[in-house]
Amino acid sequence: MQKLLAFSLLALSVFGNNTAFAQNIQPKDLAPTGGQSASQPAKAVVGTIKVVTGLVNLQTSEGKNKFASAGTKLNVGDVINTQAKSTTVLEFVDTTQVALRPNTRFVVENYEYQPEQPIADKAEFKLVKGGLRTLTGLIGKRGSADAFSMKSETATIGIRGTDFTARICKGNECTRLAKGESDKATATNTSTADVAGRISQLTGELFAVSVEGKRRALQKGSAVFAGETIDVSEGGFAVVSMADSTRLTLPGGSSMQVAAYRYAPASPQTSVASFKLLKGAVRAVTGAIAKAEPNNVKFFTETATVGIRGTAIDISCTSVSGGLVVCSGGANLTVELRDGQIIVTSGNLNSVINAGQSAVIPAGNVNIQVINSLANVLGNVPNAGPLPETTPANFETLSSTPVQSLTQGSGSSDEGSQLFVAVNDGTIVITNSNQAPLEVNRGEGAFVQTLSNLPPQLLTAPPDVIVQDITLSAPPFSAPQCAP
Repeated sequence: MQKLLAFSLLALSVFGNNTAFAQNIQPKDLAPTGGQSASQPAKAVVGTIKVVTGLVNLQTSEGKNKFASAGTKLNVGDVINTQAKSTTVLEFVDTTQVALRPNTRFVVENYEYQPEQPIADKAEFKLVKGGLRTLTGLIGKRGSADAFSMKSETATIGIRGTDFTARICKGNECTRLAKGESDKATATNTSTADVAGRISQLTGELFAVSVEGKRRALQKGSAVFAGETIDVSEGGFAVVSMADSTRLTLPGGSSMQVAAYRYAPASPQTSVASFKLLKGAVRAVTGAIAKAEPNNVKFFTETATVGIRGTAIDISCTSVSGGLVVCSGGANLTVELRDGQIIVTSGNLNSVINAGQSAVIPAGNVNIQVINSLANVLGNVPNAGPLPETTPANFETLSSTPVQSLTQGSGSSDEGSQLFVAVNDGTIVITNSNQAPLEVNRGEGAFVQTLSNLPPQLLTAPPDVIVQDITLSAPPFSAPQCAP
């Protein structure tokens, strides 16, 4: 059972601009909110700086300043400052890893990891300014759910996962940075790497069901992951834009599983995509994976397999009367090919179908009937949805939320600041002041206007200032190691 880790991120209203490292540290940044555990030695090593680029400064709880480098030990009370064009990666003894972007201040307020006493675990961190990405370790997963925390006056993030990103911006800082950083962004950011597709169009209700049976509502822009089943309500339809530009239209009452999906833009020939139609119909136009390696794209039903050769198709399961039904041996299966070529396999039988032809497998039969025309099964189905080849391949556009659209009208000023969050894996819960908690799942983001009582705002896609951040989108985390 996943445990709850409580996180809170601090956004200060005024940041110093002094050149001396010591002047960058505020006294309140150094005072642990919860105090140090009496059982922990004053100078116990709690972690190590693993990677340093540029200029990184560390100030100890005694006020001593030093330059940090790879191998520098971390103790409770340490304040880590990354300067302009500088980054660092910290690794704590429970295997938690934290990547800090340039111009970030991060405080190790309290930390205690006891391998034999999980209930005594404690990690209290503070993000004062800048941004970080955290890959959590064992603290908070094996003992107390509240063992891992970052506290502030304005926002608390409770973690039910392992990988999240947070960034604090003062005034319009993030708006300006997003514009400047967009030129450096890549399509392979790890912030969105495991998102298979996003909802491009939607009418009616739409749900995704995980392999564990967890059901969540989807809206336009929502992420879809490999293994999930997409259910469309009767009377609606949905268009899914996949990462490789494949587009899928699901008519009302349809259900389809993204059985397997892995797309690497740099090597699409090693990527795979397979979809299992469980009920109703799917209309598809394939993308980069099918172009690079057609054998790696397949559509399945209970009775047949459709191998793709770069194409636009409709696959439907219907009753004798023509209505969409569950794709079982008792349904008529029809495959209509508008473009390209496919191979339909039923039992031990294979048929090559070319553009303008249809393949029909009658209910209770394995024989494949080839028709030299398009059967137009969905022409008589209400809410069949658009042909996918007429819809935009807009996965990348849907994969980030413009920061400028969030800050417009928010009342932000030079004195105010904002907190932006992206969830790369797992689930977080954000609370702000006395507002109701907001749940944010992987592939989603959130925005909090600090120094206000406004509730956190859910974003179907992470903020662009996080997605486009080179440090936070692809940090040099090491492979997870077993904690002592």
